[in-house]
Amino acid sequence: MTVKVQLKEIRTARKISQNELARLLEMSLANVQKIEYGKAKSIPLDTLDKLCKVLKCEPGDLLQFIPDDEQDIVDKQGNIKALEQNSKSVQDKPSHHRNTTQSFLIIIPELPESA
Repeated sequence: MTVKVQLKEIRTARKISQNELARLLEMSLANVQKIEYGKAKSIPLDTLDKLCKVLKCEPGDLLQFIPDDEQDIVDKQGNIKALEQNSKSVQDKPSHHRNTTQSFLIIIPELPESA
């Protein structure tokens, strides 16, 4: 199981820079970047609470659960991989062997902006 933090998407939608967010959270820029780039090992609940208050969102808006069976399409840097291969293997299967669950696209943030 993986939980992806969608901080960059929400922060940019709110037109808040990393520096401004760090100031509003009373955190260092380095800590905000660790969270945003997926380098943080954990996020304390009080930090999650502050993020939600500053960004005017819910924890579910910030955190995206990726089940284990879908994790193989995301590498350690958070990049999508093997998506074509997975979709091709599904297309090659007879219709009675295809998985009928819905597919979805995981949006992964681009390379970090310079601070």
